[in-house]
Amino acid sequence: MNAKQLEYFKAKLLEMRSDLINKLNERYNDALSFGNDGGQDSADEAYNIYNKNIMLGKVETDALKLQLVEQALGRITSGTYGVCIECEDDIEERRLEFVPFARFCIDCKSEMERKGLVKI
Repeated sequence: MNAKQLEYFKAKLLEMRSDLINKLNERYNDALSFGNDGGQDSADEAYNIYNKNIMLGKVETDALKLQLVEQALGRITSGTYGVCIECEDDIEERRLEFVPFARFCIDCKSEMERKGLVKI
């Protein structure tokens, strides 16, 4: 991958990181304040707890995605961005375009999914 491509993906990842941080803060604060309006019966309280757990699950998903973005930025710095961590082949540019934090080429990712393996 040439320097121009790396700069492009770095900018894309930095923007994604900024968006994720903002979304994380917003969703976390929304989850914390959800259902804190007082005067609830037990059914309302149970409903609010359920919804709060769903909201916190989304926060957790965003936090994981942020971690993957940070790792991708680290791979740019170390010179290994765009290289599959499983087989060490290049990851196709169009895959990186859609998933700029991708760690696996499409063949390795497909094989892992076929085997039911999950690697973050």
